[in-house]
Order: sequence, then structure tokens, then C-alpha cells
Amino acid sequence: MDPVYNQPMPELQPTPHSPDRYRRPKRSLPLILIGLVFALWTVLGWLRFFGALARRELIVSLVGPGIHAYLLLAGLAWGLLGLPVLWALTFRSHWAPLALQPAAALYPVLYWLERILLWRDPGAHRNWPLMLLLTIAWVGLVFWGLRSAQSSGFFNRKHDNTGGG
Repeated sequence: MDPVYNQPMPELQPTPHSPDRYRRPKRSLPLILIGLVFALWTVLGWLRFFGALARRELIVSLVGPGIHAYLLLAGLAWGLLGLPVLWALTFRSHWAPLALQPAAALYPVLYWLERILLWRDPGAHRNWPLMLLLTIAWVGLVFWGLRSAQSSGFFNRKHDNTGGG
């Protein structure tokens, strides 16, 4: 039998014992962006919480103890809400989509409730279209990030050998 030269090598399929069997898809662009936004929101939440703690007297003298308590609780909530999502995204936990969905909805809802019910700035109406556009873009990004095929493989439980899930 004559050897066949100049032919491409056949693709090797991963076997049950090959290291490729455990290789997951890379983190997709929407998941990277979602993680960065959650990191930002978490840091801002902690900054709000610690800022309200550090400037208690000033806040109470200007707006009262009710708003001070709200700032503390909202900062704590925003800071704590992002931690499990960031953990799940970082360690590719199979429960990440379950943690991400309510948190991704809650941040904009809290923002808009605060903006509508608490803000007293008469010039705040100028950036409503931008903030509404950003909210819609956020919802689209989360939908894209959770529905893409690459993301579903990223969180696939059967590939979970990292110990984070």
C-alpha cells in the first residue's frame, strides 16, 4: 500500500480520558460585560454603604435619619447582591444563570424606584432618555448573554471540574 502524502491529518476526537474533554468554551463577550457591570455596581454599593457610615452626621443633618437608613440599606443590598453573581461568573458555577436573572432585574428596578421616589433634583429629567436606553441595553445584554450557545456551554454542569459549582 502506497502512503498518501500531502493530505490533511484527520481531526482527533476527544476521548473519555483526554484533557480536551474537560475544556470549556471561553467566556463570551456578553458575559465579560455582565461581569464588569456587576463588579461596578457591587463596588458602588459598598462605597455608598461605607460613605453613609462615615458621613452619618452630615447626611442626617441635611436629609434626616430615614434617608440615612435607606442609604445604608441600599448600599449594603447593592454590595451584597453582586457578590454571588460575581462568584458564579468567575468560577463558572452551573447556578450562575439562576443567580444572574433576579439580580440583573433588581439593580435597574431599584435604580428607577430610587430615581422616581427619592430624587429631588429638578434637572434630573434631562438624562432620562439616556438612562432608559442604558436600561434597555442592559436587559438586551443579559438576554444575549444567557441565551447564547457559548454561554450555555460555559455554565454546563457536565464540564464542571473546577470545584466552584
